[in-house]
Amino acid sequence: MLVTQKGFSLVELLIALLLGSVLLAMVIGLYVTGVSSGAKSLKYSRLRTDLQSIISVMETDIRRAGYGGDEFMVGSGATQTVDSINSAEQDCIVYYYNHDAAPSITDANKMAFRFIPGENEIQFGTGVGPLASDCYAAGNGSWTALSDKQFIKITALDFTDLTDSSISGASATMRSVQIELAGELASDSRYTHSIKTKVQVRNLEFK
Repeated sequence: MLVTQKGFSLVELLIALLLGSVLLAMVIGLYVTGVSSGAKSLKYSRLRTDLQSIISVMETDIRRAGYGGDEFMVGSGATQTVDSINSAEQDCIVYYYNHDAAPSITDANKMAFRFIPGENEIQFGTGVGPLASDCYAAGNGSWTALSDKQFIKITALDFTDLTDSSISGASATMRSVQIELAGELASDSRYTHSIKTKVQVRNLEFK
């Protein structure tokens, strides 16, 4: 007895191939979307982490302002432990402290953070004059970049000098500095992040 074997017709094969292609395209699309989303999340996470690291460095250092005696006080008339400037073109904070047990003040103890809008970066300086306006004077201080402008574009850095309260008899003042930092991805300005924090200067100001 002759048995007839049947297979798929050309139309059925074409339909199966079409459905398989559509399914494969959907899977590839989901994979590409997932990879792209993961990469963007990673970049944003790094943006936040890098900005938080910069803030942490500034907080830790500024908190020590004034440590080391009268020589390390900074500001107009040596009455402040920290001096800052906040304007459209200049944003800088100057502070001194004796971090190396130096017998007298040296350039290594004269520190500052400043924002350079044209470079979109934050810089750390040593050997800076006692006033925040000295940060932008030609030849004043030795500066190195604190932020990576190839990855992060710093868009704002503001320092606001605050006087929180007075201690009994107004003989001493507790001073704090508010720091506001904002940045975005250099490769994609849609990814932005900002941080605001307040730092209490370690040593009190006695009048």
